[in-house]
Amino acid sequence: MSQSLASHASVDHAMMWRYMQKLVERLFGALEGESAIDDSLDILVDLLGADRGLILLPFSDGTSRVVNARAHKKTLAPEEREEISKTIVQEVLASKRCKVWDPSASLAPSASVLALNIVASLAAPLQGAPDQPPRGVLYVDFRDRRKFVEEKQIEFFMSAATLIGAVLEQHARGAVTLDQLRGAKTFCVESRRATPLAEILATPSMAAVAREVASSLHGDSSILVLGESGTGKTLLAHAIAEASERRPIVRAVLGSSDDLNTITSELFGHEKGAYSGATSKRVGLVEFASGGTLILDEVLNLPPHAQRLLLDFTQFGTYRPLGHEKPEPKRAEVRIICATNGDLQTAMRDGRFRQDLYHRLAGVVLEIPALRDRREDIPALAEAALRRADASRVWKLSVPMRRLLMSRGIAWGGNVRQLESVVRRAQQRAMARDPASDTITPEHLEARDLDRASFDDEPAATAPSASPESEWDVLQAERTRIDEREKAAIRDALHRCGGVVSQVARELGIARTTLISRMDALGIRATKRY
Repeated sequence: MSQSLASHASVDHAMMWRYMQKLVERLFGALEGESAIDDSLDILVDLLGADRGLILLPFSDGTSRVVNARAHKKTLAPEEREEISKTIVQEVLASKRCKVWDPSASLAPSASVLALNIVASLAAPLQGAPDQPPRGVLYVDFRDRRKFVEEKQIEFFMSAATLIGAVLEQHARGAVTLDQLRGAKTFCVESRRATPLAEILATPSMAAVAREVASSLHGDSSILVLGESGTGKTLLAHAIAEASERRPIVRAVLGSSDDLNTITSELFGHEKGAYSGATSKRVGLVEFASGGTLILDEVLNLPPHAQRLLLDFTQFGTYRPLGHEKPEPKRAEVRIICATNGDLQTAMRDGRFRQDLYHRLAGVVLEIPALRDRREDIPALAEAALRRADASRVWKLSVPMRRLLMSRGIAWGGNVRQLESVVRRAQQRAMARDPASDTITPEHLEARDLDRASFDDEPAATAPSASPESEWDVLQAERTRIDEREKAAIRDALHRCGGVVSQVARELGIARTTLISRMDALGIRATKRY
């Protein structure tokens, strides 16, 4: 079937059926992928023999805009997209019927048709859901006078419009579903079970935060969580939301864009056609969170023009999605929990954050201390992280490991997040060396795990301001680590030498008496000492 349908002066039903069958087969293949609509237009233009194919969508202001435009399997340039008969398009939308113009028709040509040298054009409604206005208009035109646009070609075009309308409807539904899935991914804090609130607040240094949480847990006041990066602000916010049983729990990470349309759409949604590229309706995170909790992560990153929108919502509980034209706004009842690692007081003094918005968000202020200021909590936090990583056994820290982690020689710049990473990496090393292990010792750490230059460096070089007591703890932890390494080296040598101590001493390059003394100190027994 090398020729197009419009190349035939006479078309019978058998021929049209063959072309229709080909159209269905090719449209079926075009249903997959994001280019389904462009592919469908290419197929129609090819089979029908038209010069160009376009899809136009109507908008609330009474205009229609081209959203897809193809010719010879390429996208039309912006100026070419305007070369259409707007009169025919408007008539199709108004009548919901196919419109045809050709030189022999009684329909008077529009000025644009004559100016553009269009010898024939067809336009048909793209029907969406039943009893709804047309979703759009399918438009093709011909500029080659050798082409034929007769009854059969028009019948084929109308059938094609029905099929492409179905493709467009399916594509739009898929886009909405994909957008909702992206939204769901955005507000999903974690797929694993959230850390219980009681566990987060169990350590002594969190007593003040625990009292504030207890007094406000079931209230309506907004909560502002402050703290350095890695202190667990988002985990605390999510745990509070879970404990208060205000669901759904929706999280928005702010500051990824300065574009007001993008921010408004993310939070409040948009209607189809609200702005360029808004080809489908989007539900905002505020609507997703209605009746529950909205967690706003890094609220200080919100640009000034978007702070006003959030202020209005916190004051009145109402909002307008982009393109919302009804006189009454939408309403949502949510509890807002904000988190930031920035200095809001300085930001307000500098004019980067609205003071009135701060007071709306700071109904309850919770400040999580940095890990370096709560070193007494480190062993409990570390063992909790080990339990979450592997609940199959009871993991514990050796005494030297506890002392090392609590040492003031470690700055813990990454706070709890860094601590969890460190102990989980140590846990993996412990399992690799001994699958039955349940204890983490200093030998399971490496210098790069912590913000110390090296375990073997002089303590004064890494922490000159540390107290004598903490330096002693570091030295004891390092000594234990060296002992463990020495013990492992001797045991490996004994294994290679069949337990003969004299042979091990020669291999290690030390005196036999020295080796026996170290073995006794380290509690290593050998079957053969000759």
